[in-house]
Parts: sequence; C-alpha cells; structure tokens
Amino acid sequence: MPPARPERSCLLALCVPALDGLTPDLLQQVDHTLAQCDAASLRDDVQIVLAEAINNIVEHAYAGPDFGAVALRVTLTKTSLCLHLTDWGHPFRDNANPDGQVPDPQDRSEGGYGWFLIRALASRTRYTRKAGRNRLCLLFRIPGTHPG
Repeated sequence: MPPARPERSCLLALCVPALDGLTPDLLQQVDHTLAQCDAASLRDDVQIVLAEAINNIVEHAYAGPDFGAVALRVTLTKTSLCLHLTDWGHPFRDNANPDGQVPDPQDRSEGGYGWFLIRALASRTRYTRKAGRNRLCLLFRIPGTHPG
C-alpha cells in the first residue's frame, strides 16, 4: 500500500491578470495569509520567491504582446508550504526546469538572479508543461518540522 499523503489545506486560491502592477497586491494577500498560520516564519522567503516567479511569468511566459493570467494556490501541511503557480503562456526553454545557476557577479546585466534566488530560498521546485499550461510548484519546509 502506498504511503498516506499528508493532510493538505488550501490557504488561498486566486487567478489574476499577469501584470507587474498587480504583484504588490498579490504579495500582500499571500503575506497576510501566511501571518495567520504555522508558516509565518517563511513570510520573507516566500515574498522574494513569489515576486521573482511572478516577474518571470509576466516577462517571459507572456512576453511581447501576449497577455494572460496567473493562478496561485497556496497549500499547507504540517511540514511544508507549497505555492502552486499556473499560467497559459510560453513554456520554459526546452520545457525544462530552470537550473538556477549562480550568476556571474562581474556580469553587469540586470537579469539572471531570479532563478538563483528561487532555488536558494525554496526547499524544492518543480516545473511541468502540460496541455498548454505551465505549472510551477515551489515548496518550503517549515522550520523545526520533519517530513513524515
């Protein structure tokens, strides 16, 4: 018999236009939600990671004249918090999970730090592309807990 899945509760679920101007409101909603649960200690890391992920969706998945939406679902178990992001934009290069390599500090370009930060702060990342949708799961372990 397969192991039992941990009990998961949905803290927040919404779908918004993928616009930079909406990112602060989205971050505030998530922060307010996390402040009231067992994942409050993750608030700073979640803010950074979510801002970078949304920025990547707006700039890359919906690059150019494309316009779309991003769906966010925040779930919690006793040991982890997961941000599930879905968009209907362009896929990642080669449909692959971005590597998050350490950027070259000598490179004066503005970009290149997003996936590095996401990988450094999230416990696990998983990207899939299916039926025209990009799905990104960003998992954060709750400090002081052990996976069951």
